[in-house]
Amino acid sequence: MVIPPLVIITFLYACGCILTPHFPLPGSATFFAALFTLMIAGIGYFYSYQRNHRVIYILFFFLGILSARLALIEASSPLAEFSGHSAIINGTIAAEPDIRPGEARYVIRVAEAQAGGNAYKGGKVLVVVRDPKKVFGYGDFVRVRGVLRSAPQPGNPGDFNYAAYLARRGIGIMVYTRGEGTVLITGNAFSNPLAVFALGMKNKLFGVLDELFSAGHSALLKGIAFGTRTAIDPAVNEAFVETGVVHILSVSGLHVGLVLGFIFGLTRVFRLRSGTTLLTVITALLIYDLMVGFSPPVIRASVMAVLLLWARHLGRERDWLTALAVAALIILLANPLAITDAGFQLSFAATWGILFLGPEIVKRIERIPLNRKVQVRQAIAWGVAVPLGAQLGTLPLVAIHYNLISPVALLANIAAVPLTGLILLLGITAAVLGLIFLPLGQVFAVPTGLCLDVFLFLVRFFQHLPGAVIYVPSLHWAVAGLWYGLLYMVIRKISGRPLKLGNVMSARSGGSWAARAAVFVLVVFAWMGLIRWMGGTTPALRVDFIDVGQGDCSLVRTPGGGTILIDTGGMPGELTGKTAEGMGMRVVRYLRRAGVRRLDVLVLTHPHEDHCGGARAVVERLPVKLVVVPPIERGVDEAYDHLIDLIKKKGITVSVASAGDSIRVDPAVAISVLGPFLPLSREPEDFNNESVVLRMNYKGNTILFAGDVQEEGQRRLLQYGTDLKSDVLKVPHHGSTLFLPAFYKMVKPQYAVIPVGQGNRYGMPSPAAVSELERLSAKVFRTDRDGAVLLRFENGETLIKTGRKGLRPAA
Repeated sequence: MVIPPLVIITFLYACGCILTPHFPLPGSATFFAALFTLMIAGIGYFYSYQRNHRVIYILFFFLGILSARLALIEASSPLAEFSGHSAIINGTIAAEPDIRPGEARYVIRVAEAQAGGNAYKGGKVLVVVRDPKKVFGYGDFVRVRGVLRSAPQPGNPGDFNYAAYLARRGIGIMVYTRGEGTVLITGNAFSNPLAVFALGMKNKLFGVLDELFSAGHSALLKGIAFGTRTAIDPAVNEAFVETGVVHILSVSGLHVGLVLGFIFGLTRVFRLRSGTTLLTVITALLIYDLMVGFSPPVIRASVMAVLLLWARHLGRERDWLTALAVAALIILLANPLAITDAGFQLSFAATWGILFLGPEIVKRIERIPLNRKVQVRQAIAWGVAVPLGAQLGTLPLVAIHYNLISPVALLANIAAVPLTGLILLLGITAAVLGLIFLPLGQVFAVPTGLCLDVFLFLVRFFQHLPGAVIYVPSLHWAVAGLWYGLLYMVIRKISGRPLKLGNVMSARSGGSWAARAAVFVLVVFAWMGLIRWMGGTTPALRVDFIDVGQGDCSLVRTPGGGTILIDTGGMPGELTGKTAEGMGMRVVRYLRRAGVRRLDVLVLTHPHEDHCGGARAVVERLPVKLVVVPPIERGVDEAYDHLIDLIKKKGITVSVASAGDSIRVDPAVAISVLGPFLPLSREPEDFNNESVVLRMNYKGNTILFAGDVQEEGQRRLLQYGTDLKSDVLKVPHHGSTLFLPAFYKMVKPQYAVIPVGQGNRYGMPSPAAVSELERLSAKVFRTDRDGAVLLRFENGETLIKTGRKGLRPAA
């Protein structure tokens, strides 16, 4: 196989884009290196230097670094230094609004911004309007009054990086506003008329879908046809992810292929010529891309389709590898930061898997005597090869981004995906006819609804099969490199085709040697990453204080493999079920990334929502042996009672704990229950002081989990003469002012961890609490500032790592 030079150029340019954020190089040095390489390439071209292609390859590598550096600079905003201050933004809504329940989000291209007494121009901001009274549209020129906020950095290792997501869109700051009159139209800016038409048509179609279908069916149709997923039930979205068919809800090659099939059908009916067909296809794809947004998967599919159709029109050989490279290069030239986008990676990996692995899979399947007719055998072979190639191509990336492997994905795709074309055809037909006359659309809405029900049934059927999904810990990227290297070598071996790099690098000139050397280096680094991912076997006690905003959640993993979760965090409305997806799912995802597949003990220190609101999601998705709760009588808190009933219905043992009890999970770790003390009050305002308080001891290393005990609860602990001295203190009640200095003095921790949310309205942690802890020489960690705080007690040492600042000294 000869790798075209354009593929090598794209690969090296992409490598430059990848390296930039991780290995920051001075912009001036990169610029001069690129300029010098360009001069050498120009001289080499002028003198017809035979090795000039290598200089060009180096040039594109430097250009990748330079362009990514410029993109990062463009995404930064001078307004970021005024985070927390008020601002006035004048600008144009540059994209389709993102409308969510109780919220509207607008990407605004700034014409002028005023903040901190200064005026700024240019850049983009994301405006978040809470409880909007009116929704504005693409192209509107608006004035916004609100508060500037920097995009939150991920607090936990592996959390979704929203700041990086916004940077990929060129956005460096957010503006929050609420109330009528905070966003006003002040004029109409110049906007793309084709985009106005496409988005206007999309909104009309959405309105008809809402009229014709139930809320669930309408949301699912919007996701399938246009990739709009904000209104889809989180449980449905989770089913799609776990069965490996989530790509159906992200517009990609499948959707573009269906659009092309529909357009080709029309062109054959009207007997259009090849050139007219090509122009019609390009126009239709452009309109569709404007409707769904120019995401990397859509651009990739559209560019490849146009290139392959153009080659067909000119009578040229269709080269899918070059088309794939051109699509990647176009995307990265427009946005070098797209290289880190999961959609970009999965789209290209799936396409590579289908086109590179597919033909070899087809050859093997066609040898099986399934049917005498060649056409039938080919149809069956490709029906299996396409989803299998895509699954093999994306397997490590899905594991990295979603922490799962779906053994049923192949069967689910074979069974469910063919329905997608029928659903799209019937659904869009219903919407278009409904635009003309609503009852006409209802004729097609009924069979569309039936197809959607069958589709959902199939997805849920595969989701609930035994072993349908395997959750895996966070993978090192080198493991993905190992997978692709081995997969490539296997296919090359069974196909019997050697590797050559470019037309100018044959086996004699060292191309074969270079390929083997590259694969060898890749495998070595991949194995190093695999060993690092698997970790050592040294016994250790690990305690993770997870960042759950204004709440508490701690994961304890003992040397013997025991797992304890102390509290689950929670968001307003989560305990009562009013929040569709709250903090509980964030905790579940953290546990899965950490490799936790079951919980030996779940401790709910007290009934407040910021401590037990996420428990429902945890017990529904992870096996739990024992739940420990304080001795609070039923009838005091109805939502808490419902939670306990749910836990018991799942067959989980619920144990009531009070002072004097102990929890035994691992012989090496002693866990004592220090509180609460009986009798307990029946008043909800006393829940904090009746928290379950735990003290953990591992080889002399002690940790005190103090729940939310306030002054009264701390006084009881002191009065009963409990041994409180501990190396690590989980500071009670988020470091509020309701503390006793004597309590902190008795604990005298070396390290104090304060779980607290960024910018919380309670003013926590209080300066008085932090000052008192620091006066006692405690090193204070805060989840609002440091993110998750990860402690490891090993070989007599205390190792500390934080989610936002990396390694921190333990002494």
